[in-house]
Amino acid sequence: MTWSETHRRWQALRAIEEHLASSETAELPWHDDYVELFGDRAGLLAALRYRWQLTVNAQLDTHLPEAALEEQRRLLARRARGVRRLLHAEDLAGGPERVVA
Repeated sequence: MTWSETHRRWQALRAIEEHLASSETAELPWHDDYVELFGDRAGLLAALRYRWQLTVNAQLDTHLPEAALEEQRRLLARRARGVRRLLHAEDLAGGPERVVA
């Protein structure tokens, strides 16, 4: 994947995250342009799940005191509420297998 393709993919993921954050539903947004970036809806869902896992790993400092760590968790969960809602709904519906790594 070229830098330009990677950049477009991350831009699309950020736009999707913003859409999900402002949406009341847990529907996976889809646009025909996403086929080129993610292949299909399962590919997009896997990319969102992977990005969420990267975010958690990068932003939660497990060496902090428990109270500070819990506050970080709350802030992170609030910022990513739309993505988390979608992933939770997919898990409950028995959607595509979890792809984290």
